[in-house]
Amino acid sequence: MNSKTLIASLALVAGIAGISPLVQAAQTSNEQAVQSPVSDRELKVNDRAPDIYQRSEKAIDWKTKGLKKPVEQAQWVQINDQYVMVMITNGTIVEMKPVPR
Repeated sequence: MNSKTLIASLALVAGIAGISPLVQAAQTSNEQAVQSPVSDRELKVNDRAPDIYQRSEKAIDWKTKGLKKPVEQAQWVQINDQYVMVMITNGTIVEMKPVPR
């Protein structure tokens, strides 16, 4: 392989490697997340919410908040600036909606 081909190949690989993180960031930016109030991790759909949000006293009135009816065995709760539908049975986050300002 001559030096021009080698340089061109390295430039191509470097360009692809540099673009890859940007594409990944763009793909995940639409994903909703909320900061867990009991740990330093972000919660997303399909994550397990903290146990406290499975309790009935944490449920909010979804009708007055303009939210859709929760699926069976789920309830809407508010975690920071997000309304979060949580399964009562296992704490799985089903859906998230931002709290209107």
